[in-house]
Amino acid sequence: MDARERKRIFKNACRQERARGSSLIEYWIVVTTGVAAVAIVLCGAYLYNEIKSREFVQNRVKLKVYVALLQAVTEINVAGNDAYALDRAKRNLASTLNQINLIAGPQVLLHVNELLDFLNETREGDYDVLKEKNILNSIVKAARRELDPASARALEESQFRFRFYNPPRP
Repeated sequence: MDARERKRIFKNACRQERARGSSLIEYWIVVTTGVAAVAIVLCGAYLYNEIKSREFVQNRVKLKVYVALLQAVTEINVAGNDAYALDRAKRNLASTLNQINLIAGPQVLLHVNELLDFLNETREGDYDVLKEKNILNSIVKAARRELDPASARALEESQFRFRFYNPPRP
């Protein structure tokens, strides 16, 4: 083997080493990119899960308060002429309204204000049951839109009216 032959062999060996090194670098780039992509997907899934669980908890709290509002209105209706029961029902309604002011959406608050205006303006003998039922229906529709828009849309398209208990007035 002459010097030229050795030089050519050495150059080929160096090229092969460089090719191995560049393929090793490309391999690590691919692995690092894959690990980063998996980490990003896992972080995204975790954030999505946290957002959905937060919405679930918020909707559960809102549902409890909306149910408490309807129960308070029913207690006022059932109290009738009993001063003690009426006073307790009004206190319960006031407490529930404080909670609603903190968590309710704008449409629900609008209809709750209508309900309060109705209750404040109504005298003992001028009680309009139909108007109260319409206001309560609008509150329930707004609450359903806020909590579950898909089922609310289906109910609104069917023109369903909610029913509420209202004992006869003496």
